Amino acid sequence: MILTKEEVQENLSDSDGWELEGEKWISKNFTLSSFPKAIQFVHSLADIAEDRQHHPYIIIDHKKVTVKLSTNDEGGLTQKDFESAHAYDRTFQKYS
Repeated sequence: MILTKEEVQENLSDSDGWELEGEKWISKNFTLSSFPKAIQFVHSLADIAEDRQHHPYIIIDHKKVTVKLSTNDEGGLTQKDFESAHAYDRTFQKYS
């Protein structure tokens, strides 16, 4: 179920640096200490995404990893996106 604008804002206020991009995406940049660490981080995100069957859009730019989330089959933001965002934040803590 797509979240209302109010629900999105409430979830964003509980998030750690995730930002609304348009009306259908949330995104965050993660900076790692090296390119190999960035790749390891992305690999960990891929494992989480597969387990959840909820796959992010990922851009790798040397040590910076940009992650964007939206629930495509729902056509916008759902609780799945924010649950994945929190899981990705917890995973990042292991790499920083």
